[in-house]
Amino acid sequence: MFAPNYHDIPLFKGLGRDEINEVLHKFHGLIKHFPKSDYIYLAGDCIENLCVVMEGTVQMIKEDIWGEKSIIANLSAGDVFAENYLGKLSDRSVVSYFAASDSEILMLPLGRMLFDGSNHNETNRRLMCNIVSILADNNTRLIEKTEILCKKTLRGKIMAYLEQEARYNGSDKFTIPFNRTDLANYLDADRSALTRELARMRADGLISFEKNTFEILEHSHTE
Repeated sequence: MFAPNYHDIPLFKGLGRDEINEVLHKFHGLIKHFPKSDYIYLAGDCIENLCVVMEGTVQMIKEDIWGEKSIIANLSAGDVFAENYLGKLSDRSVVSYFAASDSEILMLPLGRMLFDGSNHNETNRRLMCNIVSILADNNTRLIEKTEILCKKTLRGKIMAYLEQEARYNGSDKFTIPFNRTDLANYLDADRSALTRELARMRADGLISFEKNTFEILEHSHTE
């Protein structure tokens, strides 16, 4: 089952080919295909697997009773999700996971590793260290998302998001993973209001953009 890109996945950091195969075999790792727009998990589901995006894009979303969607996180190849449900098999998910594009997901039921004593194995100890690191990284992402949503104005939210993306990419020019509708859902904003504000920001010389490629022309204090 081993694939060359497994070495690039943070979950398997520091593990050799044989160790990765051991984990995949012992915990019955399974790759599932999800076509675009399919749900991987729905809010209310019991999640038994730690999931890794092998290909494609997955969105962690929250939907209200009217079907309005908020995007909490956007996940791409190598990203891990549902890690916060490890060892909590009776808990139900409060969010949904949605395939934003055709996606291949590695599913590993690692929760039982916490209870069967197998974490005394050196490979599994290293795996647990990686999971703790992933939990910390994902928590940081959620804090950064909160920082965006705490801005008082839509312009402040947009600039906070774009400046975060600039830091991730190491450049003031970058391509974001969202179309306008998804960006509005991520920023918890109205799509029309977002489009108007982006046009105003371009007119004010703060940013330039072509479709999903943006460039920050002037860094400013966000509101």
